[in-house]
Amino acid sequence: MVQDDYHYAPSVKLESWLMTGAAVMTVAFAAVMIFSPDSLIDEDWEIVDVCLAGHSEISSHDHATLSIFLDGSEVAIAADTGIDDATCDGMRGIHTHDETGKLHIETPRTMEAPVGAFFEIWGQTFNENQILNNIVDEDSEIVMYVNGEINDEYGNYAMQNNDVIEIYYRDKSD
Repeated sequence: MVQDDYHYAPSVKLESWLMTGAAVMTVAFAAVMIFSPDSLIDEDWEIVDVCLAGHSEISSHDHATLSIFLDGSEVAIAADTGIDDATCDGMRGIHTHDETGKLHIETPRTMEAPVGAFFEIWGQTFNENQILNNIVDEDSEIVMYVNGEINDEYGNYAMQNNDVIEIYYRDKSD
């Protein structure tokens, strides 16, 4: 019996192409992460684009209370945030009427209202690493409570009616 002489060249060639393709994809992914790390984060919150001319367009109206404390001092949230601003001649999907921290979540239909969407409307930064102009370092931290419970969703937390949200920028030793 004579054993056939098998050639492995086609499978080696295919394996080489697959490895090259995987290497190219890895390099492309690394380049995207290095040069544009925010491009893979989807924070395109629908509610940010809501602009209502009046209350007759509202099908959903909820409220949440937001308090921000920086090193023990409460920060005032400006009255009329999200009302008649640069991008909306009316009311944005999340807005304030006074300085109490009461957020009005008013939309033409039911949609999520992430905390981060309010900060975007306000023109401020909030995530696990920064609140307003305060950045977390080795000595400080940001802690968020929702209805008295620690919440680590930060800007992605979808507010519910009557939520009480407290955000603290503080020393880690506190």
